[in-house]
Formats: sequence, C-alpha cells, structure tokens
Amino acid sequence: MIINGSIPGFDADKDESLRILLEIVDGMERIEGCLKLTLVGYIDTYNSNSFQKRINLVLGAGFVRLIFDFGSLHYVSSTGIGSFTAFREAVKPRGGDLVLFGMQPKVFEVFQLLGFSQFFNIKDNIKDSINFFLTGVP
Repeated sequence: MIINGSIPGFDADKDESLRILLEIVDGMERIEGCLKLTLVGYIDTYNSNSFQKRINLVLGAGFVRLIFDFGSLHYVSSTGIGSFTAFREAVKPRGGDLVLFGMQPKVFEVFQLLGFSQFFNIKDNIKDSINFFLTGVP
C-alpha cells in the first residue's frame, strides 16, 4: 500500500533527481512504525537537503523502523551517507533502526570505502529486511 499522500508535505519538495516511494508491504503491518522507502535516482550534495527534509517528515509521522530499497539508487555521495547516519541517530533513541537492501555494487562500494558497511544493517532483500525487525537479529 503506497502512502506518499498520507504524510503532509512529503511530496511538496519533490526533486526529479531522487524519487521516493513510501509503502507498507506485506509482513510490515505487524511491525509498529515500519515503512519501506524505495529510492529512485541518486543522492548527492545538491539534493541531500531535500532528501533529509522529506525523511524528517516521515520520522515526524512516527515511522522509526525504516527499510530503504536501494535497488534503483544509482549513486550516493558521502553527504548522502551522512544523511543515513543522521536518520539512524534520530530513530535509535525511539526504539527504531534502519535497514538498507538491494544495493547496487557501485553504491555498496561507496559504503565500504567510507567504512559504513559495518555500521548499517545491509540486507539482500525485503524479506530479510522485514525479518530483521520481526526477530531483532542482525
């Protein structure tokens, strides 16, 4: 179920370089405050502020267990990775966390080079991402 329109202001600051689709998929309804965010495009220095604003609206709506689908994310800069770090720091005290899945090899390489592949919960698919929250096992 796509819920973009249910978060006030979320689609007001759209940027065609990065599209974000918000969904609640099968299996997630049992996880309080869980949301899948499909990222399409890229995250760099120029669009990272818009990206952060939009995700902060998601956090403000009470979603603290975030599953990011990187399958259509073709590039992320160090600034973009910094955004994910800030999101993680924002949700952890509220009992939440982030899971990233479906990373393109080029994007995963950036996470590895910067030392963040150990810091984030990186999974292969949506099923493993949902199970992370259901079981609490990394």
